[in-house]
Amino acid sequence: MLQELNQWPKKLKDGLDLAYNFHYRLGGQLPTNINKIAFVGMGGSGIAGRMVKTFLNKKSNIPSFVIDTPTVPEFIDGATLVFVISYSGNTWETIDILKKLTKQFIPTVVLSHGGKIAEIAEDKNLPFVLIPKSIQPRAALGNFLGFILGFLSILDLLPEGKDIVDTFVKQAELHIPKFDKGEAVFDDFLNIAKNYDFFHVWGVSGDTASFAYRAQTQFNENSKIQAVSSYFPECCHNLLNGFAKFNTKPLVLLFYTDFLTANLDRAIQATSELLEQEGVVLYKPPVLGDNWEGQLFYTILWSDFASMHLGKMRGVDVDRVEFIEKLKEKHKTKGIK
Repeated sequence: MLQELNQWPKKLKDGLDLAYNFHYRLGGQLPTNINKIAFVGMGGSGIAGRMVKTFLNKKSNIPSFVIDTPTVPEFIDGATLVFVISYSGNTWETIDILKKLTKQFIPTVVLSHGGKIAEIAEDKNLPFVLIPKSIQPRAALGNFLGFILGFLSILDLLPEGKDIVDTFVKQAELHIPKFDKGEAVFDDFLNIAKNYDFFHVWGVSGDTASFAYRAQTQFNENSKIQAVSSYFPECCHNLLNGFAKFNTKPLVLLFYTDFLTANLDRAIQATSELLEQEGVVLYKPPVLGDNWEGQLFYTILWSDFASMHLGKMRGVDVDRVEFIEKLKEKHKTKGIK
């Protein structure tokens, strides 16, 4: 996994190159009247769409949606550009919804390393992007982000898309060398985290929410930690009641950038003070970067490497996801295809 993480700059650049090549070959198959964007994907493959939606919400007037169910919402129509994303190409939920999209003739771009959805794309003559091989689907995020941000930039649906990719590459090239030196960079975090088997991972709506979700999944898969995610300010209206009484002190990882509104910043400080008074352990990972986009990407890098080093410290296999592999086999016995 370490070798994969070191490939972040290359994966982003490769994804950008894929976007330009794809537009040259197949861009003419897409409609010009796009007024909505939707991202279909589950797990690690769906996270790219969640992240790109964060940028679309702030930098574009095109509404965007994340679809993580096997059904097509009624508002998806012929003026919607849908990105169907599955690294393996065999995610049953994604296969189900792709079949429905083809029946409704919805403009669709399919991204995969192969599998069933690649076969459907070929059979239905859908625009298809072959994603390069990665050790696990979660390691292909750079390719997905580079392609989607680059392609939306080319289409002028997110004009800053390429610039965002360039910022990501610069951050990766700057910080990965020190993250690659070993656990010493993460000593303060690891000294705390080693005492916990359960994390709350919180982000901020409109800011780090999707990036905190990525962090949660990395701690799940790399560290084999039971982790759940939530986001401000919604968690302040219900989730906090679960901290009123506990037998084991929980650990909360709190991700946010320097670019919050004044009230959001005040709400976070108030919540943090209250939780600390109640004995909750809070850890705010460092968030470095000269701009909002750079700081968001830093949270990806930090959680990728921190979760890997924590997994090594816990003595687990940071690459495999054995429990999910068992679930997929169980799906087959139930007749899910």
